[in-house]
Amino acid sequence: MNDINIDNIKVSLRLDEVINNAVNEGYKNVNNKNSILKKLAITVVIVGSIGITLSGTSFGERVLANIGLEAFDIGNYIGVNKNLKDYTTVVDSSVTKNGITVQLNEVILDRDELIVSTTTKIDTAIESNESLLVFGDVYINGKKISEGAEGSKEQIDQYTMESILKYNLKDDLPNGELDIKIKYREALLSRENSNSEEIKGPWEFEFKASGDTLVAKTTNIKLNNSFKLDNGQKVILNEYRSNDVGTKIYYDMKDKDEAYDIILRGYDDLGNEVSFYSSYEGKNDGVMKNESEISAYASKLVLTPYAVAYSEKSGKINDNYHQVGEEFTIEIK
Repeated sequence: MNDINIDNIKVSLRLDEVINNAVNEGYKNVNNKNSILKKLAITVVIVGSIGITLSGTSFGERVLANIGLEAFDIGNYIGVNKNLKDYTTVVDSSVTKNGITVQLNEVILDRDELIVSTTTKIDTAIESNESLLVFGDVYINGKKISEGAEGSKEQIDQYTMESILKYNLKDDLPNGELDIKIKYREALLSRENSNSEEIKGPWEFEFKASGDTLVAKTTNIKLNNSFKLDNGQKVILNEYRSNDVGTKIYYDMKDKDEAYDIILRGYDDLGNEVSFYSSYEGKNDGVMKNESEISAYASKLVLTPYAVAYSEKSGKINDNYHQVGEEFTIEIK
């Protein structure tokens, strides 16, 4: 089962009773401002057969006035103060079905991730306790390759939502121009403390894109650091990967029998605070992402691992993180 996370509301892509429980729990957690201020990497978790997806920084919801369907800058949503135009493919195509128009604005290919900007419009007004979400599968060269997603949404007016989703892909993408299809099978009108409404699609988009330019400007550093969690399972950090879109740390897990939220906290050699949160975790591996941009002038990162076990039943936030390994250094230049 794939998972999706939008604004810290974690739901399965299988639209059933699980969604109602997850969305209601997500609303409660998102509305807990104190918890959000204490920890930007908030998790609302459902375990699926493929893996779990954990949330990143919430960009919040801003209600803007009377803006129609139009493309917008991905960089603004993901908190990157860099020009991403060289890496962006503008699709600018829309499909209308069953009272919902989905517009695919633009995408960025980042090796094992596809960042997608969409605008969704519905014929009936979205109430204050509702949120409109669309879920998609990514196909590349005819093969379904997406495993889950995380992202953020923004309400534009009573009828319009904009969103950025980062789809986790099963493998690093091949070089060259790729044939890509995104199929949104259904939309979900989620309601706080109430049953959600599933609206059938599909809304399909096909286009070509390449990630070669971004790959050429990506730094890859092999790592050999490890630590053990309270239950004895071992976390092995394998690779540090950084480019203009963001920074990731890849890891493997051994003897996994319990879900943990892991954070790497520390600083760079300029004294700036640095932290990485758990973004995606599969059966035996995972990805951590940085919460803020790392200075272009920094040459090393000094990090310490912290972790906390969480309840698979409630998915509630637990801020009782404690150190689970020794401080280590990554030479990034």
